Amino acid sequence: MIALLALVVLIYWGLSRNHRRQLRPTAFNGPPDRDLERLVADLRALN
Repeated sequence: MIALLALVVLIYWGLSRNHRRQLRPTAFNGPPDRDLERLVADLRALN
């Protein structure tokens, strides 16, 4: 019974940790957004 409770707590902790990380992604969380870079470059070219 205690092992089942510990398993449930660990699963909940892992899911909540994953959810928090997705809300606040780190700066190095994958390749850069090329569409955003292109948009910024186009807006700078207009000025």
